[in-house]
Amino acid sequence: MKKIFNLTSLLALCMALMLPALTSCDDNDDFNTQQYKGGVNLNVWGPRPVARGGELRFLGSGMDQISSITLPGSGDVTDIKVISPEEIRITVPQDAEPGYVVLHHAKGEIKSITELSFTEPISLDEISPMTVKPGQTLALRGDYLNLIEEVIFTDEVVVEKADFISQTRYEITLTVPAEAQSGQVIISDGAEPLPNWIYSEDEINVVLPSVEKVADLSGAKPGETVTFTVADIDLVKKVEMPNGDEVEFTVNEDKLSFVLPANVTDGTVCMIPASGVKVAIATIGVALPAEVVAEPGSDIWSGDVIKFKGVNMELVTEINFPNVEEAVKPATQSATELTVTVPEGTQSGNAVLHTASGAAVEVAIATIKPEAVAYNPVPAALAAEVKVSGKNLQHVASITFGGTASVEVSNPSATEFAVIVPATLSAGTNSVSLTLTNGETVELPEIELNAPECAYATELPAADAEINAGETFVVSIANADKLTGVQVNGNAVQYILNGDRLIIQVPESAGKSSTFTLVSSNGTITYNIEVIPATHVENVIFNEIRDLGSWAGEGDGGAFRLYKSAFEGVPAGALLVFHIAPYAYTQIQVNDANWGQMDMLQPDMTATTAEFVLTADVLNRILTTEDGWSETAMVIQGEGTVISKVHIEWENSLETVIWDAGWTCSGWGGNQDLAWGGYDWSSVKPGSILRLYTTSTVGDEWWCISLRHGDGWGNLPDPIPGQYDNPASPLEVVLTANVLEDLVANGGLVITGSEYYLNKVTIE
Repeated sequence: MKKIFNLTSLLALCMALMLPALTSCDDNDDFNTQQYKGGVNLNVWGPRPVARGGELRFLGSGMDQISSITLPGSGDVTDIKVISPEEIRITVPQDAEPGYVVLHHAKGEIKSITELSFTEPISLDEISPMTVKPGQTLALRGDYLNLIEEVIFTDEVVVEKADFISQTRYEITLTVPAEAQSGQVIISDGAEPLPNWIYSEDEINVVLPSVEKVADLSGAKPGETVTFTVADIDLVKKVEMPNGDEVEFTVNEDKLSFVLPANVTDGTVCMIPASGVKVAIATIGVALPAEVVAEPGSDIWSGDVIKFKGVNMELVTEINFPNVEEAVKPATQSATELTVTVPEGTQSGNAVLHTASGAAVEVAIATIKPEAVAYNPVPAALAAEVKVSGKNLQHVASITFGGTASVEVSNPSATEFAVIVPATLSAGTNSVSLTLTNGETVELPEIELNAPECAYATELPAADAEINAGETFVVSIANADKLTGVQVNGNAVQYILNGDRLIIQVPESAGKSSTFTLVSSNGTITYNIEVIPATHVENVIFNEIRDLGSWAGEGDGGAFRLYKSAFEGVPAGALLVFHIAPYAYTQIQVNDANWGQMDMLQPDMTATTAEFVLTADVLNRILTTEDGWSETAMVIQGEGTVISKVHIEWENSLETVIWDAGWTCSGWGGNQDLAWGGYDWSSVKPGSILRLYTTSTVGDEWWCISLRHGDGWGNLPDPIPGQYDNPASPLEVVLTANVLEDLVANGGLVITGSEYYLNKVTIE
């Protein structure tokens, strides 16, 4: 049987049974016999009696500071085994005699209170056989072996007396445990609290399973069956691969066989007996794909099918293409070749072929690039169209002039496309580059540009300039004599032209991403501008001074009317605000056209305004109630205040509802209303916020939203934080340029997930 000898437990038992053992011969407080106080002190020592040739142990504090121990009849013992600062051990010499023991340290000595005594002279003289196999019988011979309670093998594997085969004064026989390892054998009398341990002089050799020669499996492949001739094969309990994984094995007489797993790696294969000692049986150098070439290896693009040819191609499990995060699995595969479809986003670089073992092989590939590019006209004009012709232009996403001014390219053909040259560039020689839909860039020949002949901006507002809706901004222009008008978002606006300085009035309705156009007698130029929208609206609808007095009538300058035209287009939730100057107890009665009371406002004497909320019900009531003779919406009367002005105010939402049909998502169904032409994602600017308003259909249980693009319901290129774990409503998604390009290129937005009701979708 196996028993792990627990020294910690033994120490605890020793402490429980401990009696004062030694006394200090030194007055230094750092060296005393108080239990674990610090310094050098002793708590317990033994065993007593002890066998000559056995081990004597001392437990306490600072034991590692003991330099020698004096035993009667033997003098000073300096061969001290330091187990820890709390424990030391010595072997008792054969000439030791009964008496007091003295421990010596740098600052003094500690003398025992009790005397050293001896047991019957237990001895271990012979072990047979010295090489033994687990399960075989081992004989220990000596004297007084009838006093032995247990035999301990390396590594602390214990055979107790009850499990001995036989025991006499002169011999013990026992079965060697399966867990035993080679090393010294210890016999123990089991005395408490510290038993006598007597070590064998020589180490025994515990037989392990073995092979005549460690095999070389270089070039081995996963799935192959390997077989080895093993001596003492019955001892094998496990077979372990280099990565630590165990594999199943079979035994046929002295033959051990197993299959190399798919994830086998380079390293050493070991067999392991019950003792846990690892025995090498083979080293592996796993076979890899070799001599690999790609056909075609150049002029490829996403959607193309290419072949990778070579040796050991059946080992490839997946391929990573440059600039593509997710690996692709082979479509077809044999020992000499595999085929795979090039994934979207692939760039020039090294394709990486992976095997199940974790090994990888790189193969160079190159995407198709534009060639033989020319411009027409030459030179081209700023703010005018230029045609770009050449070869392989079908994958162009944008063209950049001068390193900074980029223009999106719509529907290029393989041989040409046309764009408007940005008017903000400088005339003269400008660099040109193309950005492809996979993100790669290609440098083109430089282009000569001439200034426009129509009015154009020579200096635009700085990128961080704040342009507010309802206010003005200034640009510098050239060819000002050609200017005939200015438009913002296609609508004519007021402007002032002072020399080359143009002041433009921005409408209050202008949104965040707006355009302004310079209209000339010989052409137009349009620029994009970022506007801070006017979200707060405040319309004055009554601007007379009325003293409500004590319920004074209309003819007496008190009561007054507000008319329906003032409330047309006002959103629900707007505030009707009365500007007041109270001078007595104040009441403001708000009535419909037929004097039906809707509210009684009672501001205090310190108030300067009083507010009434225009709910949807109120707006419906005042716009539909007829008095039969006027367009009155409200009649206002009351007491104790002067009213000098009335205005309506509200906040304009920048959100635009793009879908509100209502839909229940369960079991990963998909809503494709905003896919496949259902919404024009090319009109959305990067940085816009998509909001999904939802309600869980499973309460607090887990539910999720998953946003995909239309083509194959693939994942969007950028992560969507929060969508998979009970997302808040609304779920807000910042639409990056990557995501918008993906939606435009791959069929729009598919909304899927599990267990929720989708109320509406908006964009801000």
